[in-house]
Amino acid sequence: MNIIIQKLKRIYWYINLINRTIFNHGLIKVTANKGQWEKRYPPLKSLNKTAKLFNKINGKVIVEIGSGIHGNYSQYSGDSCLKWAKKTNAKVIKCVDLDPKMVEAVAEATKEFDALEAVLDDGLDFLSKTELKIDLLLLDFWADEPDDSFGSGRAEKYLEAYMNGKDKMSPKSLILIDDTDHAPPWKDTYIVPEARKDGFKVIYIGRQTLLARGIENPNI
Repeated sequence: MNIIIQKLKRIYWYINLINRTIFNHGLIKVTANKGQWEKRYPPLKSLNKTAKLFNKINGKVIVEIGSGIHGNYSQYSGDSCLKWAKKTNAKVIKCVDLDPKMVEAVAEATKEFDALEAVLDDGLDFLSKTELKIDLLLLDFWADEPDDSFGSGRAEKYLEAYMNGKDKMSPKSLILIDDTDHAPPWKDTYIVPEARKDGFKVIYIGRQTLLARGIENPNI
């Protein structure tokens, strides 16, 4: 029964997607209070595409800034740490978060995967001090900001994360930013133009934004 319900939900999401993009002439409505797209979709397709592309470039190191296991909400969050552990050939996976409960949950859920380590740390500090050469960087961390900043505070924090880690990125590498189905300024707003200066190209936008560098034919 649960499988049938999940399939019906997916059909409903795709119908809404068609309605939004075709019958709404490509216009995307956002919520009045938070600025998110009215119709949001799970990130699973994006995570699967990113995992395949990571394997295609023979990636070895994944750093995830902002991690967790989300229980009943997992179909919407994607539980990316599990996706990397199960679907990639990564030798090192660092899942970094400031919340001890999230770190503990990740450690418990991934204890069978030797490559993955749940790290209790500030993600911006971790990126500054790590000596890893990063093939895939996922940014999905919480950032407090004043109500009157309208997302610019978060955009600035995400840019700071990129600036702290950009010299650690491999020549062939990927950047995945979560929750980018949002009116700007938001998580990806300041990163994208800066990353493009460093040779990254935008592969797709939407529920997540994927950027790639040094990769021929990066579309999966």
